Amino acid sequence: MKKTFGVLLIFGLLGLVGWLGYQHREANSIIHDLNSRLTLTTSEASQVGSLEENVQELQEQLTQREKVYTILAGGDIMLDRGVEAALKRDNLGYEAAFDLIRDDLRDYDLVFANLEGSISDVGADTGKAYSFRFEPIVADALASAGIDIVSLANNHMLDWGRESLCETTRHLDHVMVAHVGAGCDRTAAEAPYLVNLGDTTLAFLAYTEFYQGAHATTDRPGITEYDLDIITDRIKTLKQRDGIDLVFVSMHWGTEYKPRANDTQVQIGQQLVDAGADVVIGHHPHVTQEIERYDEGWIIYSLGNFVFDQDWSAATMQGLLAEIVIKEGKVDDVVPRAIQLNNRYQPSLVLE
Repeated sequence: MKKTFGVLLIFGLLGLVGWLGYQHREANSIIHDLNSRLTLTTSEASQVGSLEENVQELQEQLTQREKVYTILAGGDIMLDRGVEAALKRDNLGYEAAFDLIRDDLRDYDLVFANLEGSISDVGADTGKAYSFRFEPIVADALASAGIDIVSLANNHMLDWGRESLCETTRHLDHVMVAHVGAGCDRTAAEAPYLVNLGDTTLAFLAYTEFYQGAHATTDRPGITEYDLDIITDRIKTLKQRDGIDLVFVSMHWGTEYKPRANDTQVQIGQQLVDAGADVVIGHHPHVTQEIERYDEGWIIYSLGNFVFDQDWSAATMQGLLAEIVIKEGKVDDVVPRAIQLNNRYQPSLVLE
């Protein structure tokens, strides 16, 4: 009897072991299946995550491309003579010249103007009837006003000599205000200024029809060389370069105090657009002139004064700011914004 019970006990134990082994194999099979499912789910999740990232990137690119950017172009800024006297009379710093328009300038993605004189404390007065040079702290005033880029190609940049011009670029560089149209040597003077607005890249050039022999050389500061064949070739080259979408050309030209562009301005402006310029930004006449939509480009013949001390006429105490609208890599519109200068020569927008 005991022997029979022992045999049964052994068979029972073997059965239990077999059952436990079966359960173990089943458990392992279930675990393997779960691991396979988990791996598949992780892979699928990775694919979904990658797809979501691609969609988000495409949406961001589309948003960037569809975003509207605005550039504000202003005319002549002169912070010497009567402007300096008016500010100092009232114990104001140069930054006060922009107090009435500073908030408006900050609404734009890029602000451009013509700087009508050098910023330095070096050089010698060349003895012109009207000779302008600004104190070095004027550079800080331009930066605090929100002005991003200035043209140095004009008939007053050499009033205090070439050393003063070169020093101007250093003061502007120090406050990170970009400049175009002049430099300490030919390479610096002739270089375009490139700036990105989202996916759109702009190139700025600047020239003046005055002082044509005063261009920079390899060892001499100066302005850009005024040669229409060279200028049009440069525009064409920039437009053909990969990554450059738009070319803006600043022109210091025309006849002072004339409310309409002269024939030479019209001819040159259209020639620049024919070469590929998208916008020609004009200044020098000290009064405003017309804005022309020509072929695929825009010609702003004169924006008049931005900050200047010519209070002897209503026309010279008014000016224009051109709001240039960039959409989908193209110039969508140019909108004139009128400004009025007060008795301190501070500009403010004219409410419409």
